[in-house]
Amino acid sequence: MNNTIRIGLAAVAVVVIAIIAIQFLPDSNVGGPGPTDTPQPASTPAPSAAEGPSELPLGELTDLAAGTYFLSSFPVQLTFDVPAGWFSCSPSPVEQAVCYEPSNNQPVIAVSFLIVDNVVTDPCQDQEGAELLDPPVGPSVDDLVAAISSLEGYEATTPQDITVDGFDGQEFTLTAPDVHGCGATWATADRTTGMGAGEINLLRILDVDGVRVLISGAYHPVTPEADVAALQQVMDSVHIEP
Repeated sequence: MNNTIRIGLAAVAVVVIAIIAIQFLPDSNVGGPGPTDTPQPASTPAPSAAEGPSELPLGELTDLAAGTYFLSSFPVQLTFDVPAGWFSCSPSPVEQAVCYEPSNNQPVIAVSFLIVDNVVTDPCQDQEGAELLDPPVGPSVDDLVAAISSLEGYEATTPQDITVDGFDGQEFTLTAPDVHGCGATWATADRTTGMGAGEINLLRILDVDGVRVLISGAYHPVTPEADVAALQQVMDSVHIEP
């Protein structure tokens, strides 16, 4: 065998060995991300008009694309519009919310949708072990408005009658005392929640075919006016399905 043939066969052997080796190399991503991978926050793709509203992610912090959303596993069917830059912040099916963090390290603002069962007896209790009214708040819109407006240390404006898509309710503003540790408010079936010191809530309480829904727009005295206006737009965009 001459040298030219020997060199050619050697080259072919090298190529075959390389191909076989590549086929049996392990996947570099098996067992998890590689050392250079950086976890990215989850995001929701932008809803399109053809697809209809998107489901609001439940139980996780997820960046939201601007668009129309609906609540999952909520007793009332409703939709609302979310601007760019907001994120989901829903702790449970009966307490769902979208949040926004203004610039300059201002406190987070939120629009929440809740099914409220009761109200605390003393706002200065620890939220986790807060004592609730006994007997509990009655089932009507007026019952809940009266109980919330009577929270000690809170300032409530005079309730005004409202109608959203044919469903009647009342709207008023509640301001928490500017005292840390005195912000417990109301309870859902899952937990007792509350407001921060000096926090302001625009509250809309509606009777939707016998289901009492509380819609809360939470902001602070230092919240920029443009962000308060955006929060108001989210609340005004709510549509309730029959």
